[in-house]
Amino acid sequence: MNSSNMRNAFANGRAFIRLLAGAAVFAAGLTVVVVPAAQGGEYQTFKYDTKAYVPFDSSTTVTLECPDPAAAKWLEAHFVEWYGEAAPKVKTGTSGLKADEGDEAYAAKVDAEGVKIAANTLAGTRWASCTLRQLAIAKRGTMKTEGRLLPTLSIIDRPHLAFRAVHLCCFPETRIQQIERAIRLAALLKFNYAIIEPWGMYKSEKHPWWPWPNAYLTKDEVKRLVAIGKDLGITLIPQINCYGHASSSRRGSIKHSALDINPEYEPLFEPGGWNWCLSNPETQRVLRELIAEMHENFGNPPFFHIGCDEADPQSCPECLKTPNAELVAKHISGLAGFVKSRGARAMMWHDMLLDKNDPRWREFVKCGGSQATAILDRLPKDIVICDWQYSYRREHERRANWPTMTYFAEKGFPVAGCPWMNCNAMKPMADHLVKIGGFGFVETTWNRLRGREWERMYMSAAHAAWGSPVSHGVSFQRSLRIVGNDMKVKDYLDTGYQNNQVPPASWGD
Repeated sequence: MNSSNMRNAFANGRAFIRLLAGAAVFAAGLTVVVVPAAQGGEYQTFKYDTKAYVPFDSSTTVTLECPDPAAAKWLEAHFVEWYGEAAPKVKTGTSGLKADEGDEAYAAKVDAEGVKIAANTLAGTRWASCTLRQLAIAKRGTMKTEGRLLPTLSIIDRPHLAFRAVHLCCFPETRIQQIERAIRLAALLKFNYAIIEPWGMYKSEKHPWWPWPNAYLTKDEVKRLVAIGKDLGITLIPQINCYGHASSSRRGSIKHSALDINPEYEPLFEPGGWNWCLSNPETQRVLRELIAEMHENFGNPPFFHIGCDEADPQSCPECLKTPNAELVAKHISGLAGFVKSRGARAMMWHDMLLDKNDPRWREFVKCGGSQATAILDRLPKDIVICDWQYSYRREHERRANWPTMTYFAEKGFPVAGCPWMNCNAMKPMADHLVKIGGFGFVETTWNRLRGREWERMYMSAAHAAWGSPVSHGVSFQRSLRIVGNDMKVKDYLDTGYQNNQVPPASWGD
């Protein structure tokens, strides 16, 4: 591919290039680094030639240079899992390549001499394999696949942000197969965390009254998903809504996973059921027991998300006896401290920590009252603030600065930027987080884990978190089929963007 088919984009003094829309294939989350001679070397360009394919099959030897002995074993085992008898061979040795600094950095080269990978860790080796998987195509001229081909290429790659997550909602209407596929796809696109929000679908053994009766996130199912994620390099983080959204439902449905089925637990909730009752000591006990159970079943990950978004003002007579800032801060701090006692860090949504009447936040998401700042100032500084800014009704916005994120960072909190469908804002948001020393990036999906919006969100976020402008199209479609094949999907409902091609009829016969 000649230089007319490439574009330079500059960020933080480093130059990144990507393939333009005319390219047939492009690996999501791929950042290609050009090292200026002024930094001590020749220019290293990304050579991607779709007219010069080389074999990627049992005749191919992949040379891996990585100090972690587990990397070669992982790569060899997964080549066999993915490619069967046509799996390339793996050997360790000198690659002649140099990966950039960082645990997740890698370099790769594909030419007539074979495939070479250099990585600093197993994580970098995984991401290199993800890039090759996305770019490999079946050999031509046969009815069935008899091996694969890779285009001639040279890559130096590393992530823009160390913490790169997707947030996945397990609604009663969501098939467990969709959740598994979303986790596998996120790993293939080089996200390294997935926040799992059950929405009443976690089957608690300690408190069986809490979820919906048909809860599918059983202990065994959770452990199975965690194991899949661990193998692929993506850590699953559990979430419980510990303040607002206590109903485990969206506000518009007026459903309540506990009170609609088990009304005797009403004292744990505010009148109406939207909030947990923060003045009730049983609330803290129950939530801590749920956190402990879920955290253990998720393999004791380094983070636990406690939610805390979109809460209503306290209304019960006991809660009204205590000033709001004191009550809320004590509740959140107590849970964060409990999470810390388990060797993890609490994460929470940001919106209740911004005063909705503060003119500084006029264009941004904020749900807190006049006590928001007082609450924030009482919280432990190790809580990761997940600042969800969705650019409502401004999906095409290309904002360069995100003052709410800067505000939390200046207050001393680690802050993660959390977009939704505002895809044009994702790369600028990631750049801003790097600029302010932000904690990371969380792509939320909510009720859009199907359809073209899913493709646009996943691809835009993957590229943003790895520092490259977005590329859409064939890459996502191929990636979706790759993970479907890994799952050995046979059900029509578990293929493609949508459950169905023709929506169910909305009228009578």
